[in-house]
Amino acid sequence: MKTFLMTIRDRITAGWQLFIETVSENEKKSLAIAASLVIFSIIFSVTVGYAQKSVRRDELNTLVNQTIHSDHIIPFDYGEADQEIKNSSAISVMFAQPHGASFENVLAILDTPKQEEELNRSFYYYPLVYNSSKIAKEYDVDPTKVTFVFFQKGQERNRFVMEDLADLNKEFIPELNRLPMWRLKAENENN
Repeated sequence: MKTFLMTIRDRITAGWQLFIETVSENEKKSLAIAASLVIFSIIFSVTVGYAQKSVRRDELNTLVNQTIHSDHIIPFDYGEADQEIKNSSAISVMFAQPHGASFENVLAILDTPKQEEELNRSFYYYPLVYNSSKIAKEYDVDPTKVTFVFFQKGQERNRFVMEDLADLNKEFIPELNRLPMWRLKAENENN
């Protein structure tokens, strides 16, 4: 067994020495190959990063955004939600996974013409699909629940969690309509 391992070690050593000698003899060619490999690696890395964003954007558009039929729900484009929240003077956002009973309830309520007529505003949808734990931590939301948050100039002003409502059919639309009224809610809590 020792001789077998020594033979392998000798072969590896001999191969390494041959490689060093070849590189030394053909420095220009070796440098050109090394430079080409570095450039290829950089191009490959950039391409993979861009392709990943493109694939995720297409997946969200195909699998998530096409299931939303309400004119009141505006899906964010992939990768642009955080910047849109920060830059907007006032914006209401629904944070939710694109599946589950609560999300389906939101869509069902908004598909009811009477309920949709009572809703006096549109809101944005931030799907919790990719990096959901990071998003949940950043915005302090539970990714398993549907949470509506009102932001003013990038700062959270008011929120409610849909699962906390006692009677969803009676309370959901009024609560959603009151979401931007953060000053009134803050004053009522202080009294």
